[in-house]
Amino acid sequence: MASTIKVTETLAYCTSCKMDLNHTVVAMKGDRIIKVQCRTCKKEHSYKAPKNVNDPAAAPPKKTRATKEQKAAQSTPVEVEWSKLMAAHESSETRSYSAKSSFALADKVKHPTFGEGIVNKLIYPNKVEVIFQTDVKILIHAGEAR
Repeated sequence: MASTIKVTETLAYCTSCKMDLNHTVVAMKGDRIIKVQCRTCKKEHSYKAPKNVNDPAAAPPKKTRATKEQKAAQSTPVEVEWSKLMAAHESSETRSYSAKSSFALADKVKHPTFGEGIVNKLIYPNKVEVIFQTDVKILIHAGEAR
């Protein structure tokens, strides 16, 4: 009784050639391919799935990026606090920032780089903590408000 041997080919990643190439199947375990021989370089190696073929079940889920509108809708704790303070002191006069000026607690400040903010804390002797829309900054001032 003669048995027929069927030569099977498959696309696999060749570890020697560093490319997806045709391979001859050398060994199988059940339905799984175990060893292959590269048809280009003739080297025998363990089967590796082709790099350009993705198994959707094995692939990690794609990350979605937030759009500019979605990012704008997400408020940081600093923005929330700034909004509350600005609403509470909307009737207060806004003063332009200068290191030579003196500021008191709850003064509204207009900074040329950071925009509008509110003095949240006095740091002795000549610094103030100001909450701006996107960040909290420590600024120098002339000292105690006169």
